[in-house]
Amino acid sequence: MELVEEIHGRVVLVTARGRLDGSTSAAFSARMEKLTAAPQQRLVVDFSGVDFVSSAGLRVVLTLLKRVKAANGVLALCAVQAPVKEVLDITGFTDMLDLHAGRAEAMAALA
Repeated sequence: MELVEEIHGRVVLVTARGRLDGSTSAAFSARMEKLTAAPQQRLVVDFSGVDFVSSAGLRVVLTLLKRVKAANGVLALCAVQAPVKEVLDITGFTDMLDLHAGRAEAMAALA
């Protein structure tokens, strides 16, 4: 999985590409942990390049969400592809996550 980070004022934008599964979830988690070390972090993860999420990937997203909320921060996902969105819907993650159709919408919501 490839992750590219950009800072836009108070918001950190992470563009993810690839599969979020058992072989990539540990690296994704480690990278996100560094980004969420600061309190009140505002984090947008662009999932437009993520075409698959396994149960291991879901676990990492849930852990990330809990970590951000515990630090009084905000996490949003944007541009989630249909197959991944279906997994989020089926597992109930859609109700827990702040989802946005596009990057600009997500960035505006967290700014």
